[in-house]
Amino acid sequence: MIISPYAKKMTISDIEEQLKELHECEMSSIPISRITNTITNEVITWQDSPLQDLYLIVWTDG
Repeated sequence: MIISPYAKKMTISDIEEQLKELHECEMSSIPISRITNTITNEVITWQDSPLQDLYLIVWTDG
């Protein structure tokens, strides 16, 4: 409920409002911010990881 709106460039306050309106869920901006910061750090770590030498590709044709 938080990751998808954040990926669509919604602000933390917009996500807070969406949670209230659509999901009837009260959550302050502090936990939302912590979640988005954690996600951002994980994405940056993943992006900085080196590429592998070999990738398996499976091609099926039906």
